[in-house]
Amino acid sequence: MLKIPAPEDETPPLVVPPPVSDSTGTAGAAPTGRGGRRRKKKARHGDDHEWERSRTAKARSSSRREKRQMIWMLVGGCVLLALMVAGVLFAMLGGRQPLPVAETPTIFPPAAEVTAISDVPLSDAAFLAEAEPLAGKFLSATRIEELLPLVRQPAKAEPRMRALHPAGTFTAPGMNAFNSQAEVVRDGSILSVKVRTGAYEEKTLSFLPSPDGLRIDWESWAGWSDVPWTRFITEKPSSPALFRVMLSQVEYYNFAFTDDRKWQSYRIESPDGAHALYGYTERGSTLAARLRPPSEKQQIPMMLTLKFPEKATSGNQVLIDGLIAEGWVLQTE
Repeated sequence: MLKIPAPEDETPPLVVPPPVSDSTGTAGAAPTGRGGRRRKKKARHGDDHEWERSRTAKARSSSRREKRQMIWMLVGGCVLLALMVAGVLFAMLGGRQPLPVAETPTIFPPAAEVTAISDVPLSDAAFLAEAEPLAGKFLSATRIEELLPLVRQPAKAEPRMRALHPAGTFTAPGMNAFNSQAEVVRDGSILSVKVRTGAYEEKTLSFLPSPDGLRIDWESWAGWSDVPWTRFITEKPSSPALFRVMLSQVEYYNFAFTDDRKWQSYRIESPDGAHALYGYTERGSTLAARLRPPSEKQQIPMMLTLKFPEKATSGNQVLIDGLIAEGWVLQTE
């Protein structure tokens, strides 16, 4: 309770000073110095410094604790976030069924492509194993009917065979040796070997793949031409016709082809060697560049279109109208 002092009451001091010990260690009244003044006790500087150091150490310790707490809080937050993302992904994908893989439709090529020649080449061993019995049958045949199942494009070959053999029969050349030079020559889809006939004549036999297996190119074997050589030389047609020839370079300029600055001359020989002509092309032309054989001594098999000039006066000088192919076999017909 609070008592309000009356005027006659004696007011006690507001602050009671603590008792001061004397020199004997007993508590008593605080000694006074001269003039009755009370001595002031000097503050100890050491105590102040200790307190400051303690407070600084406490502040540092508290700061380190706060940093550790912040790091752990960040780590915990990252872990929690990763768990939340994993949970969301699992919820989205866990129950989803895998999408069915669309099946690639099987595309069948048109009929013309089904019967096309395969792009995968036969090995030499596989080719020789299939070609040798086929060559034996081909070279032992004596009738056109025996040849037709063995040759390529028999529907086209048959009328040519009958034009060459009107009686439908012929003497079989026979086979003394197959692949007599032990070499398979490849030119695109054409595979060729040398055979030795019963008369010991070395000739080239060419094969091409077909849907029914290997087949022999009869036209190149027979040296087929659109017009018989004898008739061509006799009639001297000015319209071009296809011939299989052996071509080489020569220097022969005469009659209508005397100007060697205008014309380039060649020797043209029939497959059987029975006929020889001189052929000409204009110098500097594209055809002359394509027809350039390596040397005069070397003959190159070619398929050429030949014709006589208008009002020809010589029976052995012809114009070379075009180059159909190098070699006697067409890749496609």
